[in-house]
This record gives sequence, structure tokens and C-alpha cells, in this order.
Amino acid sequence: MDNLVWNVFYHDINGNQIKTFNVFLHGGFREDVQKHFKKYKEKVAFAEELRRSLFYYFCSKCEWEVIIAPWCGSKGTEDIKVDVYWQIMNNWEIFLDYVWNSKRKK
Repeated sequence: MDNLVWNVFYHDINGNQIKTFNVFLHGGFREDVQKHFKKYKEKVAFAEELRRSLFYYFCSKCEWEVIIAPWCGSKGTEDIKVDVYWQIMNNWEIFLDYVWNSKRKK
């Protein structure tokens, strides 16, 4: 799993800037993925547990939320708040295939 990279946007509160973060560098999430690899031999069961881990670590937690707003021409456009979970679920099938296929390469 050392080579897995899936970057998301987050707000670095200490540096006061928007940065990218590789979700596989999150210790708890990384451990969960490794456990799921060992426990689940079928993709469907693995996928559900992977989704649950993402939800647990990254959903609706202010440290993982950012606001998306238009740069110009924004009359009447509301800003939206997204978290890391939303960013990944927006590309769920691609993310799932990426993680699942990395298991085969071991």
C-alpha cells in the first residue's frame, strides 16, 4: 500500500491554506484498508467496508471540509461545503477499482 495515492483538497488550519492530502497517509484509514485486504476476498464485501471506513474517518468532520465557490459570475450561486468523503464518493467506482486492483499487485 506504500504506493497508493489519492489526493483530496482540505484546509490546513496551521498553514492557513488549501492543500492536497493523500488519504492513504491517514493512519487509521490506512490500517483499516490493510485489515480489509486481509479479511475480504470478494470485491463487494471489501467495497462496503472501505466505504464505511471512509465515512468514519472523513465524513462531516470540519477538519476535512472545504467550501467550493465560483470565482466569478456568481450572482445567486450558493457556495457548497464538501468533505473528503464527498470528494471520494464523487469518483467512487474509480477509487474502488484503484484500491481493489492494488491488492492484486501485492
